[in-house]
Amino acid sequence: KAQKLAPLVRGWRRYHRYCKMDGAKHSLWHISHRAWKVFNQEKKQDRYSTKQLIEKAFPSVPYSENKHVNVRGNKSPFDGDLVYWSERNSKLYDGQTSKALKRQNHSCASCGHKLLSDERVHLHHADGNHNNWKKENLLAIHESCHTYFHMGKSAS
Repeated sequence: KAQKLAPLVRGWRRYHRYCKMDGAKHSLWHISHRAWKVFNQEKKQDRYSTKQLIEKAFPSVPYSENKHVNVRGNKSPFDGDLVYWSERNSKLYDGQTSKALKRQNHSCASCGHKLLSDERVHLHHADGNHNNWKKENLLAIHESCHTYFHMGKSAS
């Protein structure tokens, strides 16, 4: 039960990590208290093992208030500054994808268009070997370009 509950609680906490939730009526205290009662009623559990289950079910997520990145000056997604918006959106991806985006100047390796928030960015292995994670082998491309590339390969 604790293993099923942990991802839900972690997701809820990550979603609200920029909000100050101290004393909020939507805090997790009531849910954790109810879970403690349910876990403690099981015959195999005592209060110490129940406490360990609660710690597993309610993992801590760091809280950071006011960490939103403000949009610079009077920028707008409709002003045509594709470089600014693609660079800003590249921060949403993990290390390898972000590095590939910077190396390619935030452009798709397949079609050459700028990578914006309209479509997800996929990491493509140029040699087809998914175990080869060298930076020369990794290309950032649009999700549709990636699908089109692999459709063409499987048909031939």
